Amino acid sequence: MTFGGGDATGRPGDEVDAARATRRQLGAWVLGVGLAVPAIAGAQILSSPLIDPRVLQSVAVDPRLRRFYALRNWTPAWTDDQARQFSQALEGAIRHGLDGDAFRPAPANDPASREAGLTLAALTYADALARGLVDPTKLFKLFTLERQVVDVAPGLSQALDRREIGAWLDRLAPRDAEYKALSAAYVALRAQIGRAGGSSIPEGGAIQPGGQDYRVPLIAQRLYDLGYLTGSPMASQTLSGPISEALKIIQAENGMQPTGRVGNTTIGVLNAGPTDHARQLVLNLERRRWLRREAPATRIDVNTAAAFLTYYRDGALDWSARTVVGSANRATPSLQSAFSQLVLNPPWNVPASIARAEILPRGAAYLRRQNMYVTNGRVVQRAGPNAALGLVKFDMQNPYAIYLHDTPSKALFARAARHRSHGCVRVENAVEFARHLADQYGAAERFEAVLASGDTGVVQLGTSIPVRLLYHTAFVGDQGKVVYRSDPYGWDITLATALGLDRPRSTLNPEEAAPDPETAPLGP
Repeated sequence: MTFGGGDATGRPGDEVDAARATRRQLGAWVLGVGLAVPAIAGAQILSSPLIDPRVLQSVAVDPRLRRFYALRNWTPAWTDDQARQFSQALEGAIRHGLDGDAFRPAPANDPASREAGLTLAALTYADALARGLVDPTKLFKLFTLERQVVDVAPGLSQALDRREIGAWLDRLAPRDAEYKALSAAYVALRAQIGRAGGSSIPEGGAIQPGGQDYRVPLIAQRLYDLGYLTGSPMASQTLSGPISEALKIIQAENGMQPTGRVGNTTIGVLNAGPTDHARQLVLNLERRRWLRREAPATRIDVNTAAAFLTYYRDGALDWSARTVVGSANRATPSLQSAFSQLVLNPPWNVPASIARAEILPRGAAYLRRQNMYVTNGRVVQRAGPNAALGLVKFDMQNPYAIYLHDTPSKALFARAARHRSHGCVRVENAVEFARHLADQYGAAERFEAVLASGDTGVVQLGTSIPVRLLYHTAFVGDQGKVVYRSDPYGWDITLATALGLDRPRSTLNPEEAAPDPETAPLGP
């Protein structure tokens, strides 16, 4: 089941309604904290091998059913034992943020309909585990991350013949450590729903450190309940030093600027309960099911939601760094491509859209100050330490002009909210990282020579390093626990809408972010 249509920002198009209508043909919606999928209630696990193939063909109208049974020459697949195994497997759907009851086949009055119903339910559940319930290439304008490729029809047929449908289904979902951690966190949060107490803290005007507000005791109580304050809850209406320091910690953990002041986004974080975090985990488990299971052992992953980079070599973490990624209106896309060379002292060939909107209108004097010139109708910035690409470009090969690079705007890396670029990824300590790669791949001598020359030059690494630009708003942090981030691009909202879930809490509010330390820093 796929969802169609989406603009450049990833907001769902009109075809989503058509997709929902298709789903409703299978039954009523099940809505809740778990995933909203077609409800196929009232499992019937009795089947019969005495089914006339012509009758089975008459009820198997769904194209997926017709393909499945064509592979079997229209022979029945289900026994009572296999139907029971499937029913038991659905009990474990909660581990994936899915509602198992929503996949159970509808009641049927004849053996052929029961057979077809079980098969359609199993195919739907298997595909949800293997590839996710929505197709990100239909939901977003640009999505080139490698996806899991599984043909569930022959797999289901073989699993039923071998009497191992439960084990086969278990193998379809991701089995990496992070997926398991998110899964465990979701199950734990589901157990907390309904037990969580406490009143919501009202939104309102900003509260500065040292300021007074009637909501401060509520804020202090919530921080105490969450373990960020110790001792007895405070009754004072003053936003004291201990409260402000506790707020800085929770703000930093949620990817916000740790100001210690209280705005409505901070109120939203404090009000977030198990239901909110469980919904966020549902979305991020779904995202991970989209991806190819075997990530390259040597690769660079950039989490564009949290703005950080990790480099793995032969499966082990080798380097990590903060990044500056695309702003909300120039989102860094979910893209996968590789580079095999470093460009040192790179010029910047300014994209035409940026040149027209932000550079050419400022006039010739501005171009001279920025060391820019126009050639063949294109704006180019000469290489140098103050050029937008800094001293190194990691030359990713893709048709979208998206790549990693250095930057002269170093101060932005100190910010918690780092969604400031035109879409490319600026890397903290980029020269040191590039030097590290050159040393690993036997190109250290050429790297130092080209860098010192000041001239533009290419350093070949002799290998291709894949880069994945991922958007994960829930992940396992450095301390080994699941952490949550805001939704800077609104893609949690896009996915939740496609899945029929309640709208998540609002994204990072501009009032929470301090002004840029630099004035309109240039850069892709």
